[in-house]
Formats: sequence, structure tokens, C-alpha cells
Amino acid sequence: MRRVDSWLGVPLCLAATLLSAPFRWRRKSPDGRPRSVVVIKLSELGALISLESAVSSLRAVVGRENLYFLTFAEAKGLLEILDYLPRENILTLRTDSFPHFAADAIAAVLRLRRLGVECSLDLDFFARATALFAWSAGCRQRVGCHAYFGEGPYRGQLLTHRVRFNPHIHISRMFEVLAKAVESPPGDLPRLEYACAAPLPPRRRFQPAAQDSANVERLLAQAGVRAGDLVVLLNSNNGDLGGVPLRKWADERYVELAKLILAEIPKAFILLTGSELEAAAVEKLEAAVGSPRCRSAAGKTTLRELLTLYGRSAVLVTNDSGPAHFATLTEIDIVVLFGPETPLLWRPLGDKVHVVYRGLACSPCFSAFNGRQSSCRRNVCMDIPPSQVLESVRHGLASRASG
Repeated sequence: MRRVDSWLGVPLCLAATLLSAPFRWRRKSPDGRPRSVVVIKLSELGALISLESAVSSLRAVVGRENLYFLTFAEAKGLLEILDYLPRENILTLRTDSFPHFAADAIAAVLRLRRLGVECSLDLDFFARATALFAWSAGCRQRVGCHAYFGEGPYRGQLLTHRVRFNPHIHISRMFEVLAKAVESPPGDLPRLEYACAAPLPPRRRFQPAAQDSANVERLLAQAGVRAGDLVVLLNSNNGDLGGVPLRKWADERYVELAKLILAEIPKAFILLTGSELEAAAVEKLEAAVGSPRCRSAAGKTTLRELLTLYGRSAVLVTNDSGPAHFATLTEIDIVVLFGPETPLLWRPLGDKVHVVYRGLACSPCFSAFNGRQSSCRRNVCMDIPPSQVLESVRHGLASRASG
């Protein structure tokens, strides 16, 4: 998708810019408060958790019923749980094949045109596909990040409200800044007289249904979890951005950590989590640990059941990924391993988050300005000793015991 966005996106953005140039000079710049907004956020499911302040700002402008969301199909379940907007206002794009993606994209553009949605808010920063979506949908106001002096990838002159990306504030606040730009005069931007306060933890708490709880208790019983056991979740996350899993902590490190936990904490029971696609790899981790107190739960839960499992467990250990953010909707202690990304921007929000970060001179190498890509092929930033991670696990377990 990155290659398509780069090789096809650049000429398409240039073509769209040239096509719209005559109309841009004739029309008055859009101003005032729009009556409807579509939020475009395709990548990074975990970032949806950080949208609460931005969504609140948008709903104050257009109301809940006039807020729409365009995202990948995988994010729909999470958006329904977060309940930011009516379910029928969620437009999704399938990613299982290019024909499905293209068909859904055309359908989404036509629906937005038919609805007459006035404003688009692009939260994928410098992605070209999202800028083209907003332009194709005919939104009168198009808000997003613009590369003023080469501060980010080129994506034409398709925005009407051009915001400068600020790499010094948490990503939740950057989303809020973009939302505030929706009601700002475009001629004033990128200046925006809005002070960014400290990031706020999500106020929402996931409430499992009775069936969700029953299903999770059944899963735990089948795995061998007993009353009084402290469930520790390890999410090895075999997927990642790009072809090289730079954000991934090595499998052998997870195995070593699991053995350390089981040896030190008699009441600990380890569940290895992951998606259905990761199940085979996670089962290999289970075999490598070789303990009846370590079992795989990969591919065995729905999203709601996974969140229920988080709430039922004591500690989650994961790299910087969606599950780290999902878990903030529950009371679990979260140990997050950072490397090529900076926790200053992407740290999950909450008082039960424990960040492990080496802070090397070459880290972070991912940023919005480089399309979150890296030339690195040896991620020493993720060479974190399991003994160091164990310290954070101990802290989380102690927190649970004292609570």
C-alpha cells in the first residue's frame, strides 16, 4: 500500500491539483463552521483510542448525527465499541483484495457526495490516498496536514485548511489541533491560537456483556487457569509496518521473559495473544516455553472478548502496537516496548502504562515526515533485556495486588 501511495499517489495528487486549479482561483476560500464532517483515518487502529478529545470537538460543531467516519473494515468493530458516532455513519474499505478496496472506495465517495458532506478531516497526516478521497468526495472544506517547506511527503494542493504537523506534542493533541482547524478561517492557518494541554487518558471503560465474560471464563478454564492465578498476557505481534518488523521484540525474548515470570511468580499464568493469522507463530512460542502454565489464545477471541480478557488479566506485555492502546480501555497494567517510534508522541494514555524505551541516538526513525518508514534492517532499539521488562511486570503485578 505504501508503494502504491508513493508511485501512484504523487502523480494523482499532481493531476488533481492541476484539474482543480482553475476552480480554486475562481472560488472564495471556504470559511465558517461546516454542517457535516467526515473523519478519514485508515491506518493505525490503536490511534482511534486517542481520538476522544478530537471527536468531542467535532461533535460540538456538527453534532453526533452529522459526523461520519471513513476507515478500513478492520476498525469498524472498535469504532462501534468506542461509540463516537452512529454505526450507520461508519464507511469502511475492505483490504483483502484490490478489487474489494476499489469497489468500496468508489461506493464511499459516491455516498459522501450523495450526503453532501461539507468537510473532511484527514487524520492520516501525509497519506496521499486520504487527500484524494477527500477531494473526490467533493468536500467543500478539506482539513489536513500540509508540507509547507518539505516538512513531509508531497500530496499536492488539495487541502483548503492546511495545518502544520507538530512533532512535539502527543498524537492525541495533534488530532485535536486538526479538529480545531475545522472551524478556523483557512487564511489564518497554519497559525492556530489554540494551546495544547497535557494529553488526557481515555475516559471510556469497556463494559463486557454477560456473554463476553462467559466466553472468556470458558477460554481461561480450557487453558488451565485456576482461581487465584495472575494472568499475564504476552502479545508478540508478528505483524508490523513494512517488510521488516522493526517494532517487534524478538520471539526468543518473549520466551525468555515467560520463563522468568513462571520461575519467579508461582501464581502467574501466561496467555499468548495474537490474531488468527498469527496463531501458528504463537503456538511455536507456546511450545518453546514448554510449560502447562503457558498457553496460546491467538485467534480464539473476538475483539470484544479480547477487551474482556484484558480486563480479567493483571498485566499485558506488548510492543508499540494496537493492543497497547486497546488495553487502556480496561484496568489492566500495560508494559509497552518502544524502539523505532517515540513514546513522547505515541505512548498509550493512562496511569497504568509502563514504557520501556532504550532511547538510542538513532531512535526514533519512524515519523510522519518520512511516511513512517526506515532504512534500518537491524532494530537494535528493540534489543531490550527480558530482565528489564520483568521489572515492569513486577511493578504491574504489585500495582494490581495493592489495588
